[in-house]
Amino acid sequence: MPLQGVCWFLCCRQGFSLLGRDYGEKEEEESFELRNKEDLTPNGRTPAEVTVSQPTCTANGTNGHTISQSPVKMKKQITEENEMGLEEEPELLVKGWLLREVRGSWIKHRRYWFVLSQDSLDYYSGPEKGARRLGTLVLTSLCSVIWPDKQTYKETGYWSITVYGRKHCYRLYTKHFNEAVHWACAIQKIIDTKSPVETPTQLLIRDIEENKFNPEVVEHIYQHNPILKYTQGPLYAPLLPFPYGSLEHTYHNGKGYGSVREEAVKLFNCLQQLELVREPVPIIQGVLQTCLDLRPLRDEVYCQLVKQTSHTPSPYTAAHLRYWQLLTCMSCTFLPGPNMLKYLRFHLKRIQSQSPESEMDNYASFISEALEKTKCRECVPSWDEIQMLMNRQEMLCTVHYPGPGSC
Repeated sequence: MPLQGVCWFLCCRQGFSLLGRDYGEKEEEESFELRNKEDLTPNGRTPAEVTVSQPTCTANGTNGHTISQSPVKMKKQITEENEMGLEEEPELLVKGWLLREVRGSWIKHRRYWFVLSQDSLDYYSGPEKGARRLGTLVLTSLCSVIWPDKQTYKETGYWSITVYGRKHCYRLYTKHFNEAVHWACAIQKIIDTKSPVETPTQLLIRDIEENKFNPEVVEHIYQHNPILKYTQGPLYAPLLPFPYGSLEHTYHNGKGYGSVREEAVKLFNCLQQLELVREPVPIIQGVLQTCLDLRPLRDEVYCQLVKQTSHTPSPYTAAHLRYWQLLTCMSCTFLPGPNMLKYLRFHLKRIQSQSPESEMDNYASFISEALEKTKCRECVPSWDEIQMLMNRQEMLCTVHYPGPGSC
């Protein structure tokens, strides 16, 4: 080999070694994808713990078009397909040994054989044919993957990935950074191919949008779907879809928030408390602050307020008007997304046509005007400002500049 080639090889090798140490790996550790020829088995495969294989047919047997199924039905189908164990291995993408965090009286790691297919992430007792399947996490568009981070490696000596599903959460560990990234990429790629999951509320909102010029059809939709109407009962799940997973990885950390789904249900309970409390301003401020901190919840709370102001048994009571007062404050603080904004405008016009010259009509008119002017605020309205908004009144505010040269 010429001298120049030898120098190039040594420089590259030293560079890879430095990168390995930067990610916490020892110099002698190599990528699980790069193996010496001496390590090859007679069948040409490496003894690496992760094996990649290309699917031999299209997803779900539909020539690449995804069929939308509920997670329960999908899991039943996956269970039936997996009864034969690992004998046929349909459409396997990645498989290999990983450590899974098992919680009991104390947290411990157990080694399982994981298999990623087009529809699920399964783990088995071993790689042999007929091995017992111990668990399944069905993959939908709402699943999420938390990628490996250096802090976890420093604390545990393992690179971790976390996969959140509807019912299960898999915390997986491996010694190799490249292996963790490979699994995370593969799982995320499957999630990205899934059709968006829509809630019943979203489907009904779409039906209303398609029939908004037919009042009879719209009224029929409302009458036969209680989820769109006022309720005194609790809400057990959000009206709109949210990704599964922990809030701290993507949104505000350290403010005591749970997951987005949990916060959505809590906010509905706060809305219902407005009917009972003597002073609503603290609750209104709390709801606005949560929505400013957690942007995905804005559309959800707008949707909840539209629900609670539709087909109310006692629409003219002071308790019911609290919902309209909160809706007024929200419309002056931040706007909903485009789809929810359409639904909100339709709701306001519907209320105005059903209850002309009423307090609800006045609030609906004020909110409609506010939606034309509002830009997202950085801070929630003050106590005095909320009280003025609740009464649909203007407020004069003196602004002090820091010096004479500022004006």
